[in-house]
Amino acid sequence: MADAYRQHVPRPPGPAATWPPPWAGRRAGGDAITPALVRAALATPPPAPPAGLPVEAAVLLALYPDAAGQATALLIRRAAHLGRDPGHVALPGGLVEPGEDPLAAALREADEEIGLDPSAVDVLGPLDVVERPRRGAVAAFVGLLAARPALVPSPAEVEAVLDVPLATLLADGVAWEERWPPTGRAAPATTHRSVRFFACDLLGDDLVWGVTARILWDLLERVERVAAAAADPPGRPRPHARLD
Repeated sequence: MADAYRQHVPRPPGPAATWPPPWAGRRAGGDAITPALVRAALATPPPAPPAGLPVEAAVLLALYPDAAGQATALLIRRAAHLGRDPGHVALPGGLVEPGEDPLAAALREADEEIGLDPSAVDVLGPLDVVERPRRGAVAAFVGLLAARPALVPSPAEVEAVLDVPLATLLADGVAWEERWPPTGRAAPATTHRSVRFFACDLLGDDLVWGVTARILWDLLERVERVAAAAADPPGRPRPHARLD
């Protein structure tokens, strides 16, 4: 698997325990995820991040409806010459400048990196803040676009823009989670790091992992909860069991 993708994953030595996502088997066909469903999933804001958690960066998960009405994410492949995470699949975003609001930073960076007009983004809300080892946390925001915009990626930062319908990430075998053992002398023996991944035919030899995968995973879990509640609302009559 390590040679199947262009992205380098610094896995620790030894095999990693692997788990499927919580939605495995429930949406194997990749059922539609509409913008309305995403909006409903973001209606309840996430818990506030821990007090004092430094937010160093902010990213924007921008979605638009494709021709079939599927909520489709705009991901980027970082330029190969960058010093940090070259060639990795990511979300538009970057460092929060001093005195800048994280949402403003996410919108500014999306404009700078792919030419996405901030005024075209209907911000639906935040996702969970992602903590990173030895680095500041990342704030993620979901934004909805009326249609797929004309984008102008900055060659200094972006190699390509990837259009990924969210429903494709729900199909069985596309997403998985690995538990990596601790590394370094200071790591407690019982601490394992949870690392998430997405890979599918649509992405080709691109692999989504790390912070970007955690953010997508967070949104998909929220969407799944809303979809499950709509399919089986509280108080819905249940069929009586047969006694014969």
